[in-house]
Amino acid sequence: EGRLHPVQQAWLEEQVAQCGYCQAGQIMSAVALLDEVADPTDADIDNAMGGNLCRCGTYPKIRVAIKRAVVLKTAGI
Repeated sequence: EGRLHPVQQAWLEEQVAQCGYCQAGQIMSAVALLDEVADPTDADIDNAMGGNLCRCGTYPKIRVAIKRAVVLKTAGI
């Protein structure tokens, strides 16, 4: 489509570290979460992302990025 998925866009906007160790799994888990839950709670995010290990420790930024992705997805971006 020539544009990023809302989750990818949110990752960039929120400057989530992209060392390469976990990003594919984190992004796939976030997309799957948003496909099932339109506006996930912190508990929903914890449950969906719990199986992913981030060696950079960017869990707080990932949470913020997922919430930003909700806004972008709702806006059709």
